[in-house]
Amino acid sequence: MPAIREKRFHTLCQEEVYRQVKSYLDELVDEHFDDAEHCDFYLKYGSTVLEISIAPYEEDDAVIEVLAFCVQGVQPSFAMMREILRLNSEVPLGAFSMVGSDVFFSHAFLGRRLRPEQFIASLDSVASISDEYDDKLVAQYGGETALEATRSRTRRPGVAAKAEQN
Repeated sequence: MPAIREKRFHTLCQEEVYRQVKSYLDELVDEHFDDAEHCDFYLKYGSTVLEISIAPYEEDDAVIEVLAFCVQGVQPSFAMMREILRLNSEVPLGAFSMVGSDVFFSHAFLGRRLRPEQFIASLDSVASISDEYDDKLVAQYGGETALEATRSRTRRPGVAAKAEQN
């Protein structure tokens, strides 16, 4: 029998905020994945995948980050970086970033006094903006949306296994 993974909270506040976010997600969305080890949640929205993480901030607060996996496997270019900076000046909440060959859109805020409307606004903004711009960025600069990347990863093992059998 596999070992049961326990959540590892660093502060009491992080645990309280985590439980509050979990209760909001249980009410708001049909389906989400709860990462048992890292205090993260994952859910699909349109063609993007969202990660909601809760990290401790000092002893008496926690940071909630809503992050969208916007574009994966894109070749960085000056034109794309300029476009991401331009978009950052226009979006009302959150910001685009790039790590390696992946583009993200995220918004972070303190969670100790979290209100449902604050969480919903962040979730909606990150999901909507990422879903709106991922296809545009892929069309202009290449790569794949998070949903396409997930689908291609799940198809590859089956293709590789069939290729090995031949």
